[in-house]
Amino acid sequence: MNAFVDFVVRLLGDVILMPILLGRVVRDGDPMLLSAIIVAVGTVFITAAVAVFGYALLGALGIPLPKLGSGPGKQIE
Repeated sequence: MNAFVDFVVRLLGDVILMPILLGRVVRDGDPMLLSAIIVAVGTVFITAAVAVFGYALLGALGIPLPKLGSGPGKQIE
């Protein structure tokens, strides 16, 4: 439980610190760096959305897929 509390505290601290750091990048940094960061984050979001949609589509088509998080259990027939 202590690790979970530490994780939440660290996450909230980083969320509070992020606008300050982003402001420093905008104020002092190269605008091209900010553009690269925005493109990278957008790419991650789009890739995750396409992966989830693709997994759902394959399941809807009746293709047997392993359940996410089930581990190496029973073989799907």
